[in-house]
Amino acid sequence: MIDLTGFAGFPVQLEPESLTLAFGPGVTTAEAVVRRLDEVRALLRDPLATGPDHLYTIYMDIRVPGRAEALRSLGLGYGAVVYNHGAIGGEALRSQGHVHSAPAATGVAFSEVYEFWHGRGLVYMQDSATDQVSEVIVVEAGPGDKVVIPPGWAHATVNLGEEPMAFGAVYALEARLLYEPLRKLQGMAHYVLADGSLEVNPRYRHVPTARRMAPHEIPGHGIGHGRPALSGEIGLLDLVSRPERHRAVWERLVAPLPR
Repeated sequence: MIDLTGFAGFPVQLEPESLTLAFGPGVTTAEAVVRRLDEVRALLRDPLATGPDHLYTIYMDIRVPGRAEALRSLGLGYGAVVYNHGAIGGEALRSQGHVHSAPAATGVAFSEVYEFWHGRGLVYMQDSATDQVSEVIVVEAGPGDKVVIPPGWAHATVNLGEEPMAFGAVYALEARLLYEPLRKLQGMAHYVLADGSLEVNPRYRHVPTARRMAPHEIPGHGIGHGRPALSGEIGLLDLVSRPERHRAVWERLVAPLPR
């Protein structure tokens, strides 16, 4: 077992062989869901590719004593994912990819915050779930790093390492995960290959060069390296469930890097 408590901010351990998590006293979660290879074939570079059958294990509605109610009062939940390692055909092992829904009242899609606990990953983000993409950002992250998903950006997570990868996530309870737009395009605008390089998905009409960014630091919202989200001021995380209130954050987050 690998102790992840220092990065998670609550007691949790990783069992790398079974790709499962063991939680400490008082921490509860919904039943784990295993995502298997056949479930993601429609989004792969090669839908007939072979690879590990057990791709990742998903934990939703993780409730940490003293934190869960504060999260829910803001319309937030907490989850975690454990990824297998290896390749699926020529691609690095990854999630399906999706985009979050937007409430009709605001038209601004929900955000999400990832905090990495173990392994080495890449979060791939594109500013549209259509075949016309204007911006692509990729962020490599390791233990203690944070990655924030801007509203309306489609995203997928890739395991770049040679061991299981685990991270926690702050998400909006009302958010729906929309997979169909990317299924129609057979995945994201780039495929992340097993060697870490990117290959353009030919089903897209316009794909820009990917821009690499460092893991995110948003001090005003308690987001930064080595700061577990559940150990800080929960109210600062409302940018996930109420993104329309924080437009300046999103402008800074995805603005071009200075030359």
